[in-house]
Amino acid sequence: MTLDTQISPCAICEKDISQFFTAPCDYRKPTKPISYDVHWCFTCSYGQVWRRPTKEDVAGFYELEEYYTHSASKDIDSPSNKESLFLDRLRAHLAWRLDTGKDASPKEATSLLEGKSLTMLEIGCGSGVAISKFNAAGFSVVGIEPDPKAREAARTTGLTVYEGTAEELPDELMGRKFDVVVMSHVLEHCLDINAAVLNARSVLKKDGIFIVETPNCGSQGFKDQKAEWPWSDIPRHLNFFTPTSLSSILSKHGFDVITENYSGFFRQFTNSWLSTEEEIWESLQGSTEKKSKKPNFRRRAWGLLFRSLFYPKSAKYDSVRIIAKNN
Repeated sequence: MTLDTQISPCAICEKDISQFFTAPCDYRKPTKPISYDVHWCFTCSYGQVWRRPTKEDVAGFYELEEYYTHSASKDIDSPSNKESLFLDRLRAHLAWRLDTGKDASPKEATSLLEGKSLTMLEIGCGSGVAISKFNAAGFSVVGIEPDPKAREAARTTGLTVYEGTAEELPDELMGRKFDVVVMSHVLEHCLDINAAVLNARSVLKKDGIFIVETPNCGSQGFKDQKAEWPWSDIPRHLNFFTPTSLSSILSKHGFDVITENYSGFFRQFTNSWLSTEEEIWESLQGSTEKKSKKPNFRRRAWGLLFRSLFYPKSAKYDSVRIIAKNN
């Protein structure tokens, strides 16, 4: 299957948009001759894979030996021995010191809510890392997750997790309303982002809080590398949000955007991230006739680090998180 280039309707404003760049293959499956076009709406600052795959295609994208949702482990955002060379350790340490971003926290919700008994639903809870934080903070929590390996990992920690997706909520949630709904690194995977956001609103109480986080495609890393950026992860990621477009899709469906937060600076300068950059570059180069000179990934990271001193947060961090209210 090769996805042809043509005009497509922007999922947010519905205006016609066209091809911006192409990923010559799925870097995790480089032997399969499938390319993916990303169309871009410069009005909304939003991108989408076009043509859209089928649900069956999407399920196949996740047939991998390893994927981050399959276990309950998580990365530690601090310098480590993985940076073996002095300059690597120095680069990582400087990035760590410059990182003022904050990960999602239950306090982002509790500071906006009143009441002692709070309920929370996470759509796309993966192995349960985020939902466990809310559980520990006293929330009554429920998760939804389509990946069976991830569901099993979450359930082994005692969490209640149902099978479902953002576009197709499980029957178990019929008629239920929650104080908080979280979608962390989920919306970029959705075939229908409008249905996903509307479903989130349908299970929120009035004045409930919606916390949604995606990769930040307003970051300089994405602008420089596009399909080669580690968090483009095409075709598992079908949508490419910036702070502007993420706020726009929420406002379109009746949410009031309250705050905009960022996370993910330090990790872009670790050897682990640079190894992924190199892996993606090698895979994509092997699937295209247009060969290019291999980058010096360490030198490029130093350049990005120095340039980032002059960037706003919207161009610096790899993730953007919006907190919105359902009025």
